[in-house]
Amino acid sequence: MTDDQPPTSVAARRGTPPERPSGPGTPVRRPDPVGADLEPTAGRPTVERIHRVDRALRDRLLQIWTDVSNAGGWVGFVPPVTTGDVAPALDAALVRVHRGDDWLVVVRSGRRDAAATSGVAGFAFVAENDRLLSEHWRWVLRVQVHPEHQGEGLGVVLLDGIGRMADEFGLEMLYLTVRGGEGLEAFYARAGYREVARMPRAIRVAPGDDRDQVVLMHELRRPDDPAVGAGAA
Repeated sequence: MTDDQPPTSVAARRGTPPERPSGPGTPVRRPDPVGADLEPTAGRPTVERIHRVDRALRDRLLQIWTDVSNAGGWVGFVPPVTTGDVAPALDAALVRVHRGDDWLVVVRSGRRDAAATSGVAGFAFVAENDRLLSEHWRWVLRVQVHPEHQGEGLGVVLLDGIGRMADEFGLEMLYLTVRGGEGLEAFYARAGYREVARMPRAIRVAPGDDRDQVVLMHELRRPDDPAVGAGAA
């Protein structure tokens, strides 16, 4: 599960990103990665990008984030927390989603006994990048799966789905951060992420309890990949 906000800000741009000049390494813009293959299907986990969040889904996301935090998940809070503690962070994130800056990606369990929220078991955000020279990659934030679904492999399903969407969008890399000392690097390695940087004692969980902030990268395509150079045609 990802940790606190990464060391970069989030764009306030609205709507569709502007066209960029063609050139070597220019990302290939494809339609938004929301297709039939991402629609919920009974009996198997699915991943979907959500553009608008209704009240029922918002409540489900809030409960997931709160329960994951209280179960010891590193998603920006130190337990114990209440839904009232988490709600401001969730609502601020959803403003960016509704504005079109960030992606909200959910994983559905596929259980036949799914509740009114269509079996949403976990979620993550993919943050827009406001650096003009860094638009070929994004930050993945707050990756989390509800404790009742732990052990079902949904975290990797969610990360794989995000990777597929990012690749279809024309991105080259995804980055995320985790707190050191929790063994999370091995989990993310299953989804193709590897450590590329470490900031010693960057996270203060409590007085006398400092943790490293570990930056992990998932390389979707290399600069010499023909698909990357296609943007220069």
